[in-house]
Amino acid sequence: MATIKDVSRLANVSISTVSRVINNTAQVAPEKREAVLAAMKELNFRPNSFAQALVSKRSNCIGVLVGDLCGGPFFAQMMRGIETMVDKADKFTIVMSGNHDAVRERHAIQALLQRQCDALILHSKALPDEELSELVAGNTPIVFINRQVPGAEDRCVWLDNQAGITTACQHLLDAGHRKIAFVTSDDEQFVDGQQRMAGYRYALQRAGLALDPALIGRAFADENGGYVAMGELLERGVEFTAVLGFNDAMVAGAISCLLERGYKIPQQISVVGFDDIPYARYIYPKLTTVRYPIEEMGGRAAELALRLLDHKPVDGLVLKFEAELVRRESVA
Repeated sequence: MATIKDVSRLANVSISTVSRVINNTAQVAPEKREAVLAAMKELNFRPNSFAQALVSKRSNCIGVLVGDLCGGPFFAQMMRGIETMVDKADKFTIVMSGNHDAVRERHAIQALLQRQCDALILHSKALPDEELSELVAGNTPIVFINRQVPGAEDRCVWLDNQAGITTACQHLLDAGHRKIAFVTSDDEQFVDGQQRMAGYRYALQRAGLALDPALIGRAFADENGGYVAMGELLERGVEFTAVLGFNDAMVAGAISCLLERGYKIPQQISVVGFDDIPYARYIYPKLTTVRYPIEEMGGRAAELALRLLDHKPVDGLVLKFEAELVRRESVA
C-alpha cells in the first residue's frame, strides 16, 4: 500500500506539501498540486481519514440515529434523502439504530459522538426532551427528524401527524362512512401514536361523531400488529364500514385479516393508510393513503445539519412538512 512518502518521492515534493494538498490546509503552487494529484492517482494512494481528521478537526462523517435498520422501507427512504444530500457535500454517513429504546438510543448517540462525527441527525423517540436539549447545548451540531424538541424547534424537521390523520379520516367521512375503525400503535408513550389518535378524534368530533373505544384496535405498529388488531376488532363483533391505519404496514396486516375472513375491499370495507410506502401502490386493491414525505424530510435534515456545521444561514429552510392524501382504489 502506497504511503505519503511514496507520493512525495514520485511527485518530487516535500511530505509537508503532499499533506497540504491532501488536507487543503494552505496554498500550494498549481504545478506542485498537479504533481501530487498525479502521483496519488498513479500510486492509487488513499489518504488516511483518521489522520485527515486530526489535521482538519473534522471526520467528514455525519452520524445518523434511526429507529430500526430492519423496520421496512420507512427508514430506507429517510436514509436515501439524507445520503443524497451528504454525498453532494463529499461526506459520509455512519448509521446506528436505537430500536425506540432509551438505553439503546443513548448508547448509539454516545458512540456517534465518540466517533467524532461532524454532526448528528437523530430519529429519537424514546429519550426525554430534557436529555435531547442537553445534546443541542454541546459543540456538535444536532438535528432532530420526525420530532419537536421544546427549545430546539429550529433544529427539528417534523411532520404534522395530527393533521395527516385528520385528512385521512376526513376522506372516509366525505365518502359517507360513519363507523370508522382505527388500528393503531399499542405504545401509549409513542408521540406519533398520540398525535395520530388526536387527529382521528378531532376528525370525528368535527363531524359530530363520538369516539367509540370499541372501534380502536391496538398492537405493535407493523404488519403482524395490524393483523392482530383487526382480528381483535372482528372478534368484538363491532360494526364498521371503514378502517383507518396508523401506518401502511398495519393496514397491510389488517387487509390480510379481512380478506381471510371473506370481506371484500372496498366493496364491504374501505381502507386508508398512512405513509405511502412503496408497496402501497402495488398491493390489491391499490392503497389509498396519506403520503409521509420522509425522503424529502431526510434531505432537509441533512441540509440543515450541513449548514449548521459550516455556520451558514438556515433562515428560510422549511422544517414543518405536511402529509398529502393519495387517492387510489381502497375506498368506496
